[in-house]
This record gives sequence, C-alpha cells and structure tokens, in this order.
Amino acid sequence: MSVSSKNRDQRKDVMTTELFQLLNLWRCNVKKDSIKIDSLMDKLRKGDEGKSGGIVLLPDYQRHYKFTTRKESSIIESILLNIPIPTIYLSQNTLKEVVFFNVIDGRHRLEAIQRFIEGKYKLTGLKILRELNGKSFEKLPVIFRNMLLYDSQIDISSIDTSQNPELEYEVFLRFNQETNPLRKQELLEVLFRSDYATWFKTELVKELIQNKGFRKMFNDTGKRRKDKTLNYSVYAFLAYFTFGLIEGKNDTPIYVSKFMKMMVGLDEVELLKAQDNTKKLVYGFVNFYTMIAEVENINQVISKEFINKKSQQGSHVFLISFLIPLTLMYKYLLEIGWLKDEMDIYEYKIIYEAIKRGMLKVGFGEFGGVSSTSYKVQYACYNEMKKCIEQVYQ
Repeated sequence: MSVSSKNRDQRKDVMTTELFQLLNLWRCNVKKDSIKIDSLMDKLRKGDEGKSGGIVLLPDYQRHYKFTTRKESSIIESILLNIPIPTIYLSQNTLKEVVFFNVIDGRHRLEAIQRFIEGKYKLTGLKILRELNGKSFEKLPVIFRNMLLYDSQIDISSIDTSQNPELEYEVFLRFNQETNPLRKQELLEVLFRSDYATWFKTELVKELIQNKGFRKMFNDTGKRRKDKTLNYSVYAFLAYFTFGLIEGKNDTPIYVSKFMKMMVGLDEVELLKAQDNTKKLVYGFVNFYTMIAEVENINQVISKEFINKKSQQGSHVFLISFLIPLTLMYKYLLEIGWLKDEMDIYEYKIIYEAIKRGMLKVGFGEFGGVSSTSYKVQYACYNEMKKCIEQVYQ
C-alpha cells in the first residue's frame, strides 16, 4: 500500500471515530414506560414544589398554554375511552443532585389532565360521553373518577440528557418545528437561552406592561403577549438601537438574533449593566415618543399615523417598518445631545416636523412592493431624516 493510500485510510478512520463520538453524544437514549394518572398527579405536584423526581411542566423553553376547555375536555374523554393519546416525552439528567423530568413534548396534554383533576374546569363538548358535559372532576360518578385516576395509563418516554444537556433543547426544537411550529420569538428564546433572556421575559416585560405609554405605543394586546410578538418588538427596538443599520441585512429577525446572541454568557456584572441599560433605553424611547404623541395629537406613534395622522386599525397599529426609523432617530438625537431632561412643547414640535419631513421626502410609508424593512429603504429614510434634523439643529 502506498504512503498516500495509507494516510487516506488513516484520515477515514479518524473521521469515522469522530463521527461515531458525535453520534453517541447526540443519540437519544429513550426509556419507555406508562404511568397511572394518580401517580402522574403526584409527580406533577413534586415538580411544582421543586422536589426530586417531579415532572416540570414549564421548563424555560415551553410556550404559553393554549388549549381551550373544549380541547382539554376532549383529552379527558379520550383517556376515559382508552383512546391512546400521543406519548409524553420528558428529559432527565441523573447527574444533578435534584433530578427533574422536564416536559419536552406533551405539556398541554399533561396540564389538561392536571387542571381537570384539580377542578379548574368542567367538561364540555364531549361527543360520546355527553352525559358528563358540565361536570367537574369532583362531580363525576365515582366509577369514572376511579377509572380516570387508577385504571387509565399515560405513555411516557424519558430521554437521558445527562451526557449532553443541549440534547433536551434540540429534541424540543425538532418536535415543534416538525409538528407544531414555534413562532419567531418562541424559537429565538430557545436558541439563545441566557440569564438576560429569562430576566427579559419574566421580569422586564411584566414591568413594562404596567406602563400606560408602553402598552399603547407597542400595541400591548392579549394575542401579542401570548405569541411573544410583544417581546419580539422590544427586542427589535434594542437591536436596531444597538447595531444601527447593517448593510445588506434586510430582515428584522437577523437583528434580533444578533442582539439575543450577544446577551448569551454575560457574567453577573455584565448582566446587571445590560439590564440597567435596557430599562433606560426602553423607558427613554417610550417617554420621548409619548410626548411627541401628546403634542401632535397622535394616537399610535409607531404606524403610518405618525405621517398622515389618520387612525390605523388591526395589524397596522404597530409597524416594525416605522419602529426602525424612530429608533434610529432617537439614538441620533441622544448622540447629538438634543434630548434634555426638560424640553418644552416647541422643541418637541420642531423634532417631530423634522422627522416627518425626512420621511415624506423619500416617500416613506408608500413601499410599492419593496420590503419595508429593507436596508435600502431604511437607509434612505434615515439619511433624509438626519439631514432635516441637522438643518434645524444648526
């Protein structure tokens, strides 16, 4: 065998070994089991109490609960009829001192069961066991209660993530991308998990929605909270403020991803600084444009109403395409020192007219089929707004 052939074979052997190691790292070790609902409830209670062996319904990547009472009731009816419901998938890391079973797939099914047993809803819309409609768990005939608790079984599969904790997130993403696609922000929160992201969704957003100006400006609705569009909008503001316009980058998710990735792995000091800076920026932005809105009698600032002062409806009440230039101008005004703690109405009017004039000069808002968030469109608008501000500022 020639030297070159021998080296080639050695490289193949090394590559095969590395590939096999990679396979072992990411290959799922699945243990199948079934559990009676009485035992399931005990494990769910342990999970709620943070006790070892408990099932955790809401690990940090799980989404907002979306089942209706009718859908929940259908799950209960299926169990009573012994109609198989899809397997519940859990992760387990036995290397930790306290072992939890995080729900990767099946959170809604488990919560529907838990909520019914705990008396959170009454059965409705049952197709076969119609006589049970309108009944809570406690009001079920005893034979049905016992059947549910002690006779029915739920299929459970546990995936060992002890050697690779990232496997848990990978399985979750694949389940949801293939069967129940994650929305934009839900996906980003899984991909870019961090202490900052956890603080953002569990503390910051809850604080922001107490602010009337924020709720109005960012179009805070129940739907936008549930699907995380509200979170995404705030991230978009922070991303464009941080990076400005990046040549050739047209899509907002690119900016949001870049910002969230930057927040991964911050140490304690960096995290506190990032949190303080975030609050300062968001509240500063909201307060500034709230004053503009009051002075100019504009209801929804981040929309075409900023230009034409015509009331907007539905999805047009908040537009990312308008958030971008307003963010960039807020940053620019801060940089040139034109924003002060105390400003009179006349100063707000001057700034508004300059920004509006810049937008109108480039026909902003009339996109004609061109992407409204494209670099080219936004850059032209930003440049013209700057010119108009500079004319006034000088």
